[in-house]
Amino acid sequence: MLGHIAVGTSTNGATFKIPGRVGDGPIPGSSSYADDEVGACGATGDGDIMMRFLPCYQVVESMRLGMEPKLAAKDAIRRIARKFPDFVGAVFAMNKNGVHAAACSGWTFQYSVRSPEMDDVKVFTVYPDSTINSK
Repeated sequence: MLGHIAVGTSTNGATFKIPGRVGDGPIPGSSSYADDEVGACGATGDGDIMMRFLPCYQVVESMRLGMEPKLAAKDAIRRIARKFPDFVGAVFAMNKNGVHAAACSGWTFQYSVRSPEMDDVKVFTVYPDSTINSK
């Protein structure tokens, strides 16, 4: 029997916040989304832009349609970067089988993974893909 999939998110605090602003953290599908039947996605970066695209929802739905996590992550970032070429952000995804990947734009991004088969946490570094900002 497979376990459950969950994803969490947080905010970077008061940086760039104005009174009354709602960030992307509480918006379902923006900075996190999970579905036990498919997988999960988390995101970080310019939340004011990301919440317009719901990249985590997009990644999970792309995986539902059969995309591998790497391609689903790149596709979600590419959709944002097409409209906002100077966008800074990243998404990381894991499907229900434990296959994981990430994509980013505007910075180098790191994420970590640990599974029951691993002795320790492994850190993965993701570099911006020059094709992300291509039309």
